[in-house]
Order: sequence, then C-alpha cells, then structure tokens
Amino acid sequence: MGQLEGKTALITGGGTGIGLAIARRFHEEGAFVVICGRRQEVLLSAARAISTRQERVMAQAADVTVEEQVKSLVQKTLTASGRIDILVNNAGIMRFGRMEEATLRLWETMMRANAYAPWRLMVEVVPHMRRSGGGSIINLSSISGNKAFPNSGVYCTTKAALQMLSQVMAMEVAADGIRINLICPGLVEDTELALPIFGQDKVKDFWARFRPLHPMGRSGKPEDIAEAALFFASDRSSWITGALLPVDGGRHMATNRPAD
Repeated sequence: MGQLEGKTALITGGGTGIGLAIARRFHEEGAFVVICGRRQEVLLSAARAISTRQERVMAQAADVTVEEQVKSLVQKTLTASGRIDILVNNAGIMRFGRMEEATLRLWETMMRANAYAPWRLMVEVVPHMRRSGGGSIINLSSISGNKAFPNSGVYCTTKAALQMLSQVMAMEVAADGIRINLICPGLVEDTELALPIFGQDKVKDFWARFRPLHPMGRSGKPEDIAEAALFFASDRSSWITGALLPVDGGRHMATNRPAD
C-alpha cells in the first residue's frame, strides 16, 4: 500500500520540471493527482507521462494568479475526487535585475505569482481540509528566501514573503490538523524556471556555471525535490509544521560568488 493511498493532491505548475516530478512520485504512492498549469497541451502530455491510461490523474489548465480560476480549479478538483488532502504550491517565476532598476510591474507580477497565488490557494483549500480532518500544504520557496543574492532581489523578497505568510498560516491552522511546510531548493536543473531569462540555448551554460557552488558537487534534479515533498505529504512528517527545509546540496551554506 502506498504512502498516499486514497488521498488527493493538487499540484500547481504540474506540467513540467519539479511539479511533474512531484505529481509522478505522489501517483506512484497511490494518490489521485490533479496537475495545474497554464498550457493545456503540456498538462495533457504530462498526464500521459504520469499514467499511460490516465488513471488517478487529471490535467486542469488555470492561471493561479487569477481569483476566479483559483476557485474553479479547487471546485473541479473536488468534483473529480471529493476531497483535497494535499496542496503543492509549486508554480512560480524568477527574473533577474538590480533592485534600483526594478519596475512596479515586475514587483506586481512576481508578488502575484510567488506570494499571492500560493496564499490564495491555501485560503481556498483550508476549509475543505478542515472538514475532512486535516491535510498537508507544501510550498516551494527557495534558499533565495533566506539569503540575499545580488541581481535577484525581487525574487528573494517574494520568496521571503511566501515563507512568512506560510508560517503564520501554519500557526493559525495547526489545531485543525493542517500542516504547512516549505521546501527551499537550490539550483534545480531540468526545469523551465530560468528559460525566460536565458533561453533554451544558454540555460545549460547557466546550470553548468552554478554547479560548483553546491558543496555536494552538483545541482538538484526535480526528483530530489519530489522526495522531500513526499515526506511532507505523508504521515512520516505528521508532527512537523512551519518547517523550512533546504534541499540544495548545501548551497545555503556556500558563498554567493559564482565560479569564474
């Protein structure tokens, strides 16, 4: 019997990278998984990758920064499975630039994606988790939420905001049996997070440049994050809430300076 047998997991950004790896791992452990993203064709391909017969998997397109679409996503998940036991807020965006050059539009875009959307989804699922006796919420933050990195100040700030709002909510819902924990990855390869910044041709150079900064000698893979998410989703972490778990090969201890 799998660790998540009979449970339903809603995973944002579930069509590629970390979200897809989490969905696949949860499905292997018996969960019904609902993957969300903005591109329906990508989601459908991901659903087939998770289960060739698409058993216990549903693809649902939605922009989680839009209030009405968040509500619709949660309702469609409940209609399909009758419950939501696990929420993984994985969707997010990253942009580089100096703080003095950041525009209001950049602030609004990144705050909506990295802080507002996870908060709004938590608010929407908590009442349903409360009625069913509890649940687990897993928010994907970053070591950038704990450590200042030059040229990524807005990203750092949004991830720090996500950590604080998650911990406050964790305190507020703990008595209801709802746990909220955060995973703080270092650089994770084979994801789309850096593609808008570097493009397909240069993103591999970006990954290669930062690998030596991880004391364990490599960057992360989506599967590394999926294993940590499974721990927080399962009963093995039943007495843990409000935790910030670095899954980064030791990067949070390392220098900010990239290799020359």
